[in-house]
Amino acid sequence: MTTASLAELSLASSQGAMRVLSGEGAVRGIGALVDELAPTGEIVLLTDSAAKVVDTVDLLELVRALLPEGRSSRTVEALESDHGVTLDEATVARASADAAGAAVVIAVGSGTVSDLGKVVAAAVAAPLISVQTAASVNGFADPLSVLVQNGAKRTVPSMWPAALVIDSDVVAEAPVELTRAGVGDAVAIWSAPADWYLACAIGMDPGEYDDRFVDPVREIAPRLADASATEAERLAALVEVLTVGGLVIGDAGTTAPLSGVEHLVSHVLDMSAMAAHARHDLHGAQVGVASILAASLWDVALHEEHLLDLGPDDLSAPTGLRERVLETWSPVDPSGALGEECWRAVEKKMDRWASVGDRVEAFFAGREGHLATLEQLAGDPAHPAAALRLWGAPLTFSELTPAVSAERARWALGALPFMRDRLSLADVFVLAGRWDDRLFDRVFARAAEVGGGL
Repeated sequence: MTTASLAELSLASSQGAMRVLSGEGAVRGIGALVDELAPTGEIVLLTDSAAKVVDTVDLLELVRALLPEGRSSRTVEALESDHGVTLDEATVARASADAAGAAVVIAVGSGTVSDLGKVVAAAVAAPLISVQTAASVNGFADPLSVLVQNGAKRTVPSMWPAALVIDSDVVAEAPVELTRAGVGDAVAIWSAPADWYLACAIGMDPGEYDDRFVDPVREIAPRLADASATEAERLAALVEVLTVGGLVIGDAGTTAPLSGVEHLVSHVLDMSAMAAHARHDLHGAQVGVASILAASLWDVALHEEHLLDLGPDDLSAPTGLRERVLETWSPVDPSGALGEECWRAVEKKMDRWASVGDRVEAFFAGREGHLATLEQLAGDPAHPAAALRLWGAPLTFSELTPAVSAERARWALGALPFMRDRLSLADVFVLAGRWDDRLFDRVFARAAEVGGGL
């Protein structure tokens, strides 16, 4: 995709709210952007403590030097904890207060800083320019932010950046761990759309499945595993697949097309680490490892468990579900507050399940057509594994930094249906009474066959 076509797609997907400036030297257009979006008033630079360098020059200092002459500016640095910037209530409130009075906000950083920038700019009613410093997530190019609310990861509406600046020189010099994390986020395309299709087909998603929010990413993703391409060509493909992914998410108004079981595993790992005041790996690194696991879960569901052979009478909310949710989260937060937060989401999901009986009946009546679609969308666990291997990204939980133990990985898989209100394949296993250690053993074994798993 050319720079021009990416710019056109960004305007179309955002209904004119966001433009993308990409390519070599794109960051040098910052001054003109500021003059256009906010000709007067104070400029706030939002960032974190991570080093950001382009051609041996500090990127933040370069951005500051490129601002219009004579304009007042100040820097707001996000609060950090033991595991970096966490977008909890305190961090968001502090950054928003510190940015008060801004005429324009310029976020300079990777995915978390970008998400914070959207929330802060919305809070102070200023346009946002987001300077992408790594090809690490697809969230730069959407109007949503992942926040921590009551200890749980939640994706909430925020705002489109007025401009997203993707300088190829800046992205190329990002730490390799961030680039590999971007590959991990991208390979979710080989499992996540199946979760979204399933939720839509049985009436558990408020929208309807639409190929236009999936196919553009599926068309680009194979280039990530092209061993014959140069590193520069693969990096360009990575930037493209992540940017297009963010745009389709924004257009759809939900992360669901590209976020299923694999993202839930990452969120669960984050939540448990935060509660323990411990470190966890990058979101995308965890998503990549979990994408192999998610594709394996779908493989087992369709070809061994034959889950679609069930009927509506075989699916029901289990008794004692609230207790099961609270017990799942009790080791993470003995106070019970996190368990109650997660139960509120799960209860909402079960209430919705109780109201979609007719859609469930129709789904199983047309199971053959649904099976054919799910077979296509779920993919083969070997596909994400091949892309991750080519980039040197982690494939197993033990390869994450810090390593995730086998016990914790199994707990994370078991906990994922007990965290949010959006349905995934895992919830169907819960409703069928099959979400148990026997299933987990088979799923991890299938992942191991392609080099993933524990």
